[in-house]
Amino acid sequence: MPAPRRRRVERQPQYEGAAYRELQRRFTAKLRELREARAWTQEEAGARCGMLMQQYQRIEAGGANVTFTTLARICEGFAIDVADVFDREPGATPSRSR
Repeated sequence: MPAPRRRRVERQPQYEGAAYRELQRRFTAKLRELREARAWTQEEAGARCGMLMQQYQRIEAGGANVTFTTLARICEGFAIDVADVFDREPGATPSRSR
């Protein structure tokens, strides 16, 4: 298995920010929830999303910075709209009003 890609040092603060961590936590939790609701293994989810199981595992574990291309593949594989992935958790209130 290839070594994980290193993040650019100048971008490291972006990955440590509260907003990034919360978004990633919500995304990975929702992804896991969607997969388990379908009774799919990570291998099956990866195959349906057109990626290797290892790539899917890294995404679900929060070890990958997901691009729009990858996000589109996930949405197609799960047959969902992107908004479904980023829905707020039940009972959560928005942090800001728009």
